[in-house]
Amino acid sequence: MSAQVITEGEEALGHLERLTVELRDRGWTVEVAAPHDRRPSAIVADPRTPNLNDGVIAAQEGPDGSWAYFYAWGERIASCADPSAAATALGRVRDARRDG
Repeated sequence: MSAQVITEGEEALGHLERLTVELRDRGWTVEVAAPHDRRPSAIVADPRTPNLNDGVIAAQEGPDGSWAYFYAWGERIASCADPSAAATALGRVRDARRDG
């Protein structure tokens, strides 16, 4: 009997892939990178502001094992349990930047 071990990087990539589906359904451009020597990340761009993009990562956020999406600089976006909420939050921030 074999056991499959999912690494932290693979779990992070799975969360980013779920966010990618949500964002692409909303028309966003998403590029995911998973180099073997770094944490997986996504570069996301709203079609309304294609010259602006943000880096997003997925990481465990607490001792309970929960995961969240974060901007590359460390600010929390939303729980990985709700990629739709994360996509909405990214859109709200993008709207504020565009209008500001």
